[in-house]
Amino acid sequence: MRKKLQVYICSTYYDLIEERHAAVEAVLNNGHIPVGIEQFFNERQLKTIKRSIDDSDVFVLILGGFYGLLLRDESKSYTQWEYDYAGEIGKPRFAIVVTDEALRQKPYDFTAIEHYQRFQEFKQTVFEETPTYYAENELHVKYVIQEKMKEFAGRDDLSGWYSGKDIPDVKQLMEENVRLLKENAKLRAELGKND
Repeated sequence: MRKKLQVYICSTYYDLIEERHAAVEAVLNNGHIPVGIEQFFNERQLKTIKRSIDDSDVFVLILGGFYGLLLRDESKSYTQWEYDYAGEIGKPRFAIVVTDEALRQKPYDFTAIEHYQRFQEFKQTVFEETPTYYAENELHVKYVIQEKMKEFAGRDDLSGWYSGKDIPDVKQLMEENVRLLKENAKLRAELGKND
């Protein structure tokens, strides 16, 4: 049976549209299921985000030049919250960091970002906690994801998703189980008579 892994893709949005698209494409091309919650800007959506991360097998962070929109309590960005939550529940994580050279090609001034210090601290945490790979362009994003998906697909500890056509007939298995339980009980009874 071939399992499809669900891959949660996390990043800031507007500055990394092309990289997110490349990541989604790479996950799909490798036969897996990409998931990402884009532009959820209120606390009620945290439950939806949590459920999506909970249901995923792998968490991918794409880090560009922005820290991202802050939670209502301003304790951290949504991007950092998603990353932290995935770590708290033990999801396998890896990060793709867009290089400074690639960021300079974008139409944003990343040197004047809001929450620059928080972003640098978050980035340092990611480097310390998570396998991190650099990407200069969308092709690098695709390559990293392709290689990592090969690695994760071979792991038995990731449950993944299976097609219904690959699942054995449960009714038949249940009937076989009942038959074996009856046979087992009969044999135990016979053993008890011989004692």
